[in-house]
Amino acid sequence: MNKTSFVIDGDQLDLNAGDANTFKGFGYLSCNNSSRLLLDYKWEHEDSYHQILQILFGGKHPLMRMIKLEMGDDGNTSSGTEPATIRHQGEAANVRRGAGFQLVADAKEVQPNLKTALLRWGEPGFLRQAWVNVKTANPDQNVPETAFEPMYQWYKQTIIAAYQQYGYLINYVDPDRNETKHPMVKWIKWFAKRLRHDQTGFPADFPINDYQQIKLIAADQNYETDFGDMMVADPELRKQVAAVGFHYNTNDGDQQPFTQLADQYHHEVWYSEGIAPMTFGKYRVKASNGDGIGGVQSGLDVANRLIKSYVKSRRSFYIFQPAVSAYYPGVNYSHKELIAASRPWSGHFEVDNVGLQCMKHFSDFAKAGWADEGAWRYLTSACDSGVGGTENLDHHRDAPSYLTLMAPDKRDFSTVMVNDSPQARTYHLEVKHLAGDANRKLFIWQSVGPSHPEEDYDQHLKQLREVVTPVNDQADVVVKPHSIVTATTLDLKNDETVAYQRLVSRHDDYTLGVNNHTDVLYDDDFTYGKYAANYLAARGNTPRYTTDQGGAFEVINQDSHQVLQQMITEDERALDWEYSFAPNLTVGDDKWTDYSVTTTMKFDNQTQQNSPTGNYFGIGLRELTDVKGRLESAPYVFKLFSDGLCQLIKDDQIICLTHVDNLKLDKTHQIIFTASGNTLRAVVDEQTVFNFVDTDNPKFSGRVKIGCGYYHTQIQRLTITKAQKESPLVSKRLDDLDDGISYRGQWNHVCGLGNTKWNRTLSYGTANADNPTKITFDFAGIGFSLIGKQEKASRLRIVVDGQMLDWNRQPQTAADRTENILVSGLTNGEHKVKLTVIDGTYTLDAVEWLA
Repeated sequence: MNKTSFVIDGDQLDLNAGDANTFKGFGYLSCNNSSRLLLDYKWEHEDSYHQILQILFGGKHPLMRMIKLEMGDDGNTSSGTEPATIRHQGEAANVRRGAGFQLVADAKEVQPNLKTALLRWGEPGFLRQAWVNVKTANPDQNVPETAFEPMYQWYKQTIIAAYQQYGYLINYVDPDRNETKHPMVKWIKWFAKRLRHDQTGFPADFPINDYQQIKLIAADQNYETDFGDMMVADPELRKQVAAVGFHYNTNDGDQQPFTQLADQYHHEVWYSEGIAPMTFGKYRVKASNGDGIGGVQSGLDVANRLIKSYVKSRRSFYIFQPAVSAYYPGVNYSHKELIAASRPWSGHFEVDNVGLQCMKHFSDFAKAGWADEGAWRYLTSACDSGVGGTENLDHHRDAPSYLTLMAPDKRDFSTVMVNDSPQARTYHLEVKHLAGDANRKLFIWQSVGPSHPEEDYDQHLKQLREVVTPVNDQADVVVKPHSIVTATTLDLKNDETVAYQRLVSRHDDYTLGVNNHTDVLYDDDFTYGKYAANYLAARGNTPRYTTDQGGAFEVINQDSHQVLQQMITEDERALDWEYSFAPNLTVGDDKWTDYSVTTTMKFDNQTQQNSPTGNYFGIGLRELTDVKGRLESAPYVFKLFSDGLCQLIKDDQIICLTHVDNLKLDKTHQIIFTASGNTLRAVVDEQTVFNFVDTDNPKFSGRVKIGCGYYHTQIQRLTITKAQKESPLVSKRLDDLDDGISYRGQWNHVCGLGNTKWNRTLSYGTANADNPTKITFDFAGIGFSLIGKQEKASRLRIVVDGQMLDWNRQPQTAADRTENILVSGLTNGEHKVKLTVIDGTYTLDAVEWLA
């Protein structure tokens, strides 16, 4: 029988552990380009920007209590490039680069007591030589102590700049490298002592005493737990480091060092980087496995991680990487967020209401924070989790999993119970030694998926299911399959912020450029005359709608006019965290189809460095997937080199070569690269250099990429226009599990897949003569595309508006996110489509409308 009994005993609450057992809620990790597009939301649709901040940081029960900033180094750190606050020795720190530091300032306006933390990914170019041995197996011995002071100054000057620019002081700092495998104990101790005794080099009116009290958090390892052992064994290290954290691992080390650190030494232990739910819950409820709102990497999974990481390793804090994905989808780790914000021109964003509410089952029913804020404590004796797995909790999901939080005055408590299994579980609670009335009522709040296909995905999220009156201080609470329940003594039935309300953007989405009266989809001369005078300065000279994937592209003033320049040379290149490819950025809308990119650019012929083939300018077309952060992630790339060499590249393979004679490097050049249908055309200074027809699985839609070598290459203007006046655009994209698509027959709907699938979902349909395998959907426009990688041959019958369009269509062998069938040329208007799989197994990832 699935029944678990436990005791909630107020006498067992530890009030002497300080912040070691305070419930801190959740944190927001801003790093690796993940917040970049929020800069554009802030300027284009400030109401959307503030709505996002309010969802995460506002209200009576704020979800997020910290923003953790990871300082960039102008190299790609997995999903894009975070800019360095200092690029050259002696340069003043610029915290307006990137979105992170001003995001903290804006979030603090919503929640003034918001905490902050700082960590570095790698090392910017000016620290590269001194710190090169940080990537060895013994960096504590191999990095010379002479390297310590310049590194310390990078941290110090960045902290000072944030205070001067935005008025806040960082609360926690990790001196070590993100996800180090070899913690630098000597360096951490040196940093701590330097910080505690630093008295000089501060601006007037700077709070030096508060600066000296900044807490250290270390060592942000990934899976590894040996820093916990180091802390337990080293009293001096424990004295210097207030909080410890590690990533993507719920378990403790063999000797339980983190549990010891919390229970015996009263150190904070953080889950200092963890996933956000992957695949929105509104799609998960349609999966064929019947997991409802649960499953691996779901909101229920993350809730279980929070519980298990406290039970097994005393983590009292969970930080999302990322909470908001404000980058273009298709980069590494896409579709992993509570809020997706990649459409700044429209102001539209999407909320994973299921994932968000799973987290609010904790934060809405307990005061989150630190001891001096009156935060609730973990009642350790009433917490347990037997769910299997150390990162993805993917087996023994029927095991008990519960966590109890209690007010420090012992008058109230809340117990969160997660059941991500097909069988219900009953919890028998016995309550003892609470302050106040005995047998207090328990309010049972529940989130579970729809019980019938006709119900909305969120119809049963965070509802007050029942009120239970304990008998003799005992009560039973049933937790349904694939659900989360909070049993609380708090009477919040009239609190409008607790009962579920669907959170949606105030703005409808649209394709960038669709509203222009001309054929121009996007035009930028980098002057931004229609914006406020401080537009560029406030953004650290970040150009509009761009996300860097390597290097750093900023607007500078050149000969009294504005140009976009790549700022990083080989000498200034970062000591990468893992890898970083040549400088490139992404811009625009993945719903663009046939378009032409026109650039006016100039090569850098002043920088002298040993890279004979490295000085080039490139344009990529129809990019949808960019896991590695490369220019060549675009399926079609045109490159012009400084020696006149021209390359046409498809799917990372050079397919054409030619040469432009007498290319003047001291002159500006106009480069045009066009994709129209399956025809590609490249033009340099009015000379056509390539005219190519792609007959081998062509790609038809996607964003623009711009790239160059590690040179100060400049762009004076970037213009993107329709290839022809009648060129269509993708007006709407439906995920394969969207409500707008209906299925019949033999289909398998799968969630939680890799990040190269839209929303990490796929639907597989296998031909069946007895029970035909069909899809139906309506659309408005002149045509539609079917998206999905085809690994095996299949055939479809296509009927539009009751008329046979094709009785035996074979989808092309498409890559992820790309078209396997394109139907166009229909009368503009409303249409009904019926597709039947008549042979093989067909894969659908999304449906796109062409208008």
